[in-house]
Amino acid sequence: MNREEVRELVNLVRFEGEDIAALIERARTVSAGLIEEVVYLTRADAADILIKFLAGEFSADDFSEWAEAVHGLDTIGAEEGYDDLLIQFIFEISTPELFCEVNEETGKYWLDEIKRSL
Repeated sequence: MNREEVRELVNLVRFEGEDIAALIERARTVSAGLIEEVVYLTRADAADILIKFLAGEFSADDFSEWAEAVHGLDTIGAEEGYDDLLIQFIFEISTPELFCEVNEETGKYWLDEIKRSL
C-alpha cells in the first residue's frame, strides 16, 4: 500500500475530509482484498472523534456509519493494549440498535471512558 492509500485510511480513522460516504468509499477502495492491518485507531483518535461528534460536526447517523466502516475494514486495527476498549466502542457506536442510541449522552459516556484510559 502506498503513502496516498495509507492516507485515505488515516482520513477515515480521523474523520478528516468531506462527507462520510466519500471517506468510506475511498478507504474501501484502497483496502480491497487486503487483510493486513496498516492503520490503527488509537485512544487519541477516538477521543478526537467523540469531541467532534459532541461539537455537532457530524450527525449520529454519520458517526454510526464511520464506526461500522472502521470496524469492517481489515486494514484498520486498534491500538495495542487497548483493543478491547476500542473495539467495544466501535461496536457499540456502529450498532445502536443493539446498544444505546447514539446521542450526546452516549458520546459523553464514551469520551469519559476513553479519557480515563489515556
